[in-house]
Amino acid sequence: MKRHLRSSIPATLLAICFAAQPTISSACAVCMGDPSSKTGGAINGAIFLMLGFLALMLGGIGFFIYHLARRAQAPVPPHVEIAQMGAASRASR
Repeated sequence: MKRHLRSSIPATLLAICFAAQPTISSACAVCMGDPSSKTGGAINGAIFLMLGFLALMLGGIGFFIYHLARRAQAPVPPHVEIAQMGAASRASR
């Protein structure tokens, strides 16, 4: 554990030094370009589309968990209960 920690400290410091240099870490040409260009609007649309898909997927997963939790709390239907009683009585013979 300590050996791994010692080897990661220089790499972390090097990454921080590179990130602190303004000439090395600058924004891309699209982000720093003309705000009224068609490319900026298309990128914004793509970002919102991906966020929409992410919200849709997380909402679907959340609804599925909610659905499973509600089904777990539901009582056993009568026909299943009768079938289980019949199977238990046949197994005890």
